[in-house]
Amino acid sequence: MMFYNTPIKLEFNDDGLLVDGKKHPFSVRMLSELNEVLLGDFSGAEDKPIYLMYRDIVKKDNLRYDMTVIASRILGEEYSRTYGHTHPVAEDELTYPEVYQVLFGEARFILQKTNKDLSTDVSIVSAKEGEVVLIPPNYGHVTVNFSEENPLFLANIISNRFKSDYSQYKKNKGPAVFYTTSEIKYNTNYLVREIYQKSAEEINKKYNFECRDLLTEFYSSPQKFEFLEKPSVLFKEKSL
Repeated sequence: MMFYNTPIKLEFNDDGLLVDGKKHPFSVRMLSELNEVLLGDFSGAEDKPIYLMYRDIVKKDNLRYDMTVIASRILGEEYSRTYGHTHPVAEDELTYPEVYQVLFGEARFILQKTNKDLSTDVSIVSAKEGEVVLIPPNYGHVTVNFSEENPLFLANIISNRFKSDYSQYKKNKGPAVFYTTSEIKYNTNYLVREIYQKSAEEINKKYNFECRDLLTEFYSSPQKFEFLEKPSVLFKEKSL
């Protein structure tokens, strides 16, 4: 499967990700590692890989371009997904944002934000192949492969200045809601006030962010991703 020929060549085959023809290293999340944050209990199940993470494919200053591949497994009732994590504060009580693009498949991003009263607001963002999605400051997130048949291929750009924090999801045994094949189920370890359904376009527009293709724009206009280290940029008014 070929994704890019320029500005670099990215393709997947039986050996995994090839970057300009060279095999790129990866890390893997196994079912046993996710068991503590899943709706079902898989402690006695056969261990299987759920998703692969290819980091540092391209690096520019303190930003990096990564890729993730999420298998199409159904985990009991849930669609296959990531563990879930939050980011630390970057500036002015705003945490580091992140930006994703769906390269193949269809995704659901479960974004969750803790309010001052410790309740949680949830936004579920739908994204199809080619769409770019901003993960705003102060939101934790989980990525769901919304398919029972095909893997989900994602790209993302993120600051390299921090490590993701998985503790909220571990403590609460998963995200605020579970995306199952039949319905959305609440995680009773959270007090969920609202669930918003949003498109990729809607959430990007809210923060005045536009991007057609992560990799080509990362090469041609790296300055447009300044907000990934200075999230206050997202809240400045744009000149018309």
